[in-house]
Amino acid sequence: MTRKSNTSAIIQLSKEKSEKTRIRVEKAISEMAIKKEKINFNTVSRKASVSKSWLYKQKNIRTRIETLRGMQISELAPRKQSKSSRSEDILIKTLKSRIKALEEENKQLKDQVQRLHGKLF
Repeated sequence: MTRKSNTSAIIQLSKEKSEKTRIRVEKAISEMAIKKEKINFNTVSRKASVSKSWLYKQKNIRTRIETLRGMQISELAPRKQSKSSRSEDILIKTLKSRIKALEEENKQLKDQVQRLHGKLF
């Protein structure tokens, strides 16, 4: 019977240690999010003093880190500047005039090819 009580005490201590570690990791992640620090498995593992493998094994923590990491990446992605309608109009006019000039050049080159072709035959 003493043997059974010894193992139950070890199991209880193991559960307590795991819970303390979980709390430490959650606290580290929260602090990092508040301070807008980079959140990934390496940084959380260093900050909370736990192994990366432990973080990967804990599904809830893993999901939270992956979510926060994804949010940070999307925040860092450059946003496309919206163009004003005036600048779009100017761009359209410029492109249209460029197309017209290229079409005219293309027509001249075709005429030149036909004349040269006619001289050969």
